[in-house]
Amino acid sequence: MTQHIDEFLGATTTVTLDGALVSVDELESLYVYWCSRNHHDPSATEDVLAALGQQGVEPLARDGVDYVEGLVLTGGLVRDFILACEFSGVWGVPSTLEPATAREATAS
Repeated sequence: MTQHIDEFLGATTTVTLDGALVSVDELESLYVYWCSRNHHDPSATEDVLAALGQQGVEPLARDGVDYVEGLVLTGGLVRDFILACEFSGVWGVPSTLEPATAREATAS
């Protein structure tokens, strides 16, 4: 494994026991984004998954989508990644200028 994978995982992920799921596509995209910001050449996704496996995080498939179970994406770079990619999910498009409370987000 390359050391930068461990740096990436330490800066952007938290291992959990609650069954949290992260899609492999999201993880891979965040990894490539992190590499571009930190001047590293990305390794293969399999290398990232192998490093996670050493931490007890295992891949699984559900409804045709590949996930890793027991992982949460964390840290400021995750927020930057979401904003840079113009992510639009359940809560809509996030804004750094006008953060909505959970009550406001669910009322709309």
